[in-house]
Amino acid sequence: MIVQLARMVLLTAGALGGFAVSRLADWSSQTGLSPQLVIFILIILGASMGYLLGSIMGREFTGQYERIVQQLQDFDTTDLLLGALGLVVGLVVAFLVSNPLRLVRPAWLGFLTMVLVYGLLSYGSTQLFLTKRRDMRRHLGDALSKAALPQSESLKFLDTSAVIDGRFQQLVESGFLEGRIVVPRFVLVELQTLADSADDLRRSRGRRGLDLLTTLSAGPDAVQVFEADYPEIPAVDAKLVRLATSSSGVIVTVDHNLTQVARVEGAKVLNVNELASAVRPLFIPGDTIRILVAKPGKEAGQGVGYLEDGTMVVIADGKDAVGSDRTVEVTSVLQTSAGRMIFAKVAT
Repeated sequence: MIVQLARMVLLTAGALGGFAVSRLADWSSQTGLSPQLVIFILIILGASMGYLLGSIMGREFTGQYERIVQQLQDFDTTDLLLGALGLVVGLVVAFLVSNPLRLVRPAWLGFLTMVLVYGLLSYGSTQLFLTKRRDMRRHLGDALSKAALPQSESLKFLDTSAVIDGRFQQLVESGFLEGRIVVPRFVLVELQTLADSADDLRRSRGRRGLDLLTTLSAGPDAVQVFEADYPEIPAVDAKLVRLATSSSGVIVTVDHNLTQVARVEGAKVLNVNELASAVRPLFIPGDTIRILVAKPGKEAGQGVGYLEDGTMVVIADGKDAVGSDRTVEVTSVLQTSAGRMIFAKVAT
């Protein structure tokens, strides 16, 4: 568009220039051509030169425009706001300071001094504001997060591990996970990075999370994408903690380390694994369980079975019962970081 506009403007200017040149001298007597032919030739030459010059300038302007747009897109929004604010403050101060300089004589010296004052104060004020952009960005980002989030509803921020795990969907449908379920943009970007990974396991986990979010993008329990980011914080988990603390939201995760860090930082966390452990049936020594002995255990004579919630039951002398249902008696319960493990023996 810029190229065509430049061609049209300079073509018209060249044609008018050719016509003006034809009036500057008696070209007919010098060339032996008729006045009409001279005018026509000069107009064509001027229009041609304008067209060529317009093509060159149009392409240059287009390239410069695209580079400026790309640079603006690469700039952080907070930096642009701070730079603009610093420029305005610098111009205002320069205007106030430069008023007495109008009295400087000779006039050209006063003008040059004013230009210098405007340039220095504008540049200095802009740089001053940008040197504090990290602190300003943090405070401004927190303020925008609070302003953008409805304070009347509880917000649940899904992290990458919770999206891939997928159990939050059942919690929402059953009513145990209330409020608005959102996925921050930086978590979505991390999922996309996993889905594009060269590692098969990471790629399948990332695609599983994206597929689940796609299926939950509509309906009353739809998961929404929240536009939030903290460019000065490189780690996704740290960004999530900052977002939760600044918006009084709750992090939903299955990551034990994130849970501990978030609680130290003062953020609210709902760990799905902790919830699952809390609602598992409690067994004490002496209780009996009817269970399928699924496979032999690691130790001699042991059998292994699993409850419906995935809890492992290690059965002493249960190897001969592999593949059949048996009533077993609980002897002890061990709580580990990976979950609960039950030790039992075949009931007599």
